[in-house]
Amino acid sequence: MSFRRVGIVLLASSAIVAGARAQSPARESVADIQNRHDRALVRELGEYLVKDPQAEDRDQAYAALFNKAIEHDWFAENQETAERYLKESPDGPVKALAQVITVMGRAKGGRFPEALARYQELMQGLTLAEQEEFASSFSETFAVAAVSAGEVETAAQVYRTLAAKFPENEAVKQRTDAELARLALVGKPAPSVEATDVEGKTVRLADLRGKYVLVDFWATWCTPNIVELPRLEEAYKKYQGAGLEIVSVSLDDTRSAVVDFVKARKIPWAQLHNATAGVDLVDAFGVASIPATYLIDPQGTIVRLDLRGGALDEALAKLIKPAG
Repeated sequence: MSFRRVGIVLLASSAIVAGARAQSPARESVADIQNRHDRALVRELGEYLVKDPQAEDRDQAYAALFNKAIEHDWFAENQETAERYLKESPDGPVKALAQVITVMGRAKGGRFPEALARYQELMQGLTLAEQEEFASSFSETFAVAAVSAGEVETAAQVYRTLAAKFPENEAVKQRTDAELARLALVGKPAPSVEATDVEGKTVRLADLRGKYVLVDFWATWCTPNIVELPRLEEAYKKYQGAGLEIVSVSLDDTRSAVVDFVKARKIPWAQLHNATAGVDLVDAFGVASIPATYLIDPQGTIVRLDLRGGALDEALAKLIKPAG
């Protein structure tokens, strides 16, 4: 089984390479500088279009604005501009970009039924084979947002729509089948597995009944995982005494890479290396890509998938009262 090692960046005009933070907290990083300039660009393009809505290069301006908004997930603040473009140019050359923003703006606002309806409109309008990559990337972006918000059925409908749109594409079929199977795990008992952690200790998920358990699939080479680690550490510190456990499963090629990383970062929860754990947890949980997380309730039922960012603390705050 192969795994995608980076997350999808939808419609970005160029890849964003996040520079390392400077030693001094007072100095801007490369990412900070780029973010500031991109915000200024979006603002100035918006002002330009308001001042001259019939400019000869208006579509170029909208394309640049929409691409930057999508690149940075600035959906809500640019939704009105996208709606205006669709009203003025319902068949314009950057219609699809505007539709992406209107879909994701609604999704980020928790209006998933509306977002799904807009998504299906977008998919119906795609006819060229060259649009498969765009459709797949955007579908996954929308589905990921839905799963993170606990809207599993919305995500399932997204994957079913994508599969129906490109029935001859084997890659699309494999991806959608895998994701639909994984989404179907929500509400069902978690796999009853017994594994050996990197310290040689036995870990049984059944022994953790009575607690919420976050099973986190990760790797030292997966940048999104490393970015998320401080949030996991904060959640563990906040909720571990009140009934939360974390079990991490590394997909690294070597066990030593995991051991060295965990030792250097002083990560306190159980760490498994899938290749040497004595059981294939990737197969047991149907993991197709990472990052991937599974939240198991005290009764042993999988209740949420892929809790990352603010969604993790939001979900845990509703389920667990912090100790003390």
